[in-house]
Amino acid sequence: MDVDGARGIHFNEEIVVDILSRLLVRSLLRFKCASKFWMALISEPCFTLKHLKLAKNNKNSPKILFLKNMFSLHLSSLTPPSLSLTQITEDVQNLDWLYGGKPWSCKIYCCYDGMVLVGVRRYDNINHLILCLWNPSTRESTVLPSTKFLPSEDYTCGLGYDSTSGDYMILKIGYQSCSKILAVKSGSWRTIGKPTGIYSSWLSDMDSLAFEHGAFHWVGLSRNESVTSYDISNGVFKEIPLPDGMFVVPDMKYVKHGLSVLGEMICICSTHHDQWKYTFNVWIMKEYGVKESWNRLFTIQSSDLYSLIPEYRFSDGEVLLRCKHFDHCGYIFKTTKESSGFWPQSRSEWVWGARDRARNCETGGISSPVESGDPLSTNIALERAL
Repeated sequence: MDVDGARGIHFNEEIVVDILSRLLVRSLLRFKCASKFWMALISEPCFTLKHLKLAKNNKNSPKILFLKNMFSLHLSSLTPPSLSLTQITEDVQNLDWLYGGKPWSCKIYCCYDGMVLVGVRRYDNINHLILCLWNPSTRESTVLPSTKFLPSEDYTCGLGYDSTSGDYMILKIGYQSCSKILAVKSGSWRTIGKPTGIYSSWLSDMDSLAFEHGAFHWVGLSRNESVTSYDISNGVFKEIPLPDGMFVVPDMKYVKHGLSVLGEMICICSTHHDQWKYTFNVWIMKEYGVKESWNRLFTIQSSDLYSLIPEYRFSDGEVLLRCKHFDHCGYIFKTTKESSGFWPQSRSEWVWGARDRARNCETGGISSPVESGDPLSTNIALERAL
């Protein structure tokens, strides 16, 4: 068929949408310039939702691992199940700091729908935390409205999406201050107080709040320790009982807990320390909110590791673990099926100064693996569409 003949062919809009929704974001960004029709179509919220759904269900999509080096945040592709450095791509993206002042530290709290919540402190005011949202697919970022917490107070944040209001929500909680939540579209923080009966929050082993089933989760300290949740749609606090026998640990002297999400299931890791031996028990809740559905996923004993956090569960059941090792600076990675062998293999492979969210050297951050698939997610205007 000649070119002139091809110009007369018109595809049904549903076919066009289906084809475009399977493309990478970098291609869609170019196609928005092709015509006003494609610009409007790709900018539709329903198109973004379709694109995101397909990306999440694409089992062959790469996983993203964030690394921090000096004052740039880097991300590389991680192909499961191997953690070999030879399989990490060379396509590295940088998040340039464009908002004034020299960055002193960076931390990636969490990722949701392809959006990344980043915390930055500047040299001229290290007590002030600047939060921003970053979309690695479009390479755009925006600084969020500030909120004050006590400078010396430990706190953490979480990022989620409220399907009722169609808005992203950021929850910030601390040991002492009342919790605050930000609706991104409105750009305003509001205080939500504290859950009844919870006198403190266990945040020491949580880089971010776990978000699942429309609620943020963390370990709350009350008369009976439990998982505390905050539903962002109705603004209700709830408690989820921990597994039976979780604290029945004879002769163990030190216990701490971390909460995360594995394969859309709430996961809790308890760490018990007795002299030079650490025991890590990982539990998952197979049926959300049902105490009886807690299932012990695995137990690891080690004299070399002193911290372990499950980060990602691959399709074959293997779990990527973020660990602290006595002989390494910062975090290292291993999988549950490895009897030995870590990534990185040596200090020369490690990104010095990396911290938190793979997601300690006290500054900077790495994030947990994120399902990539190049989701459109949100634009810089913080709508759910480009």
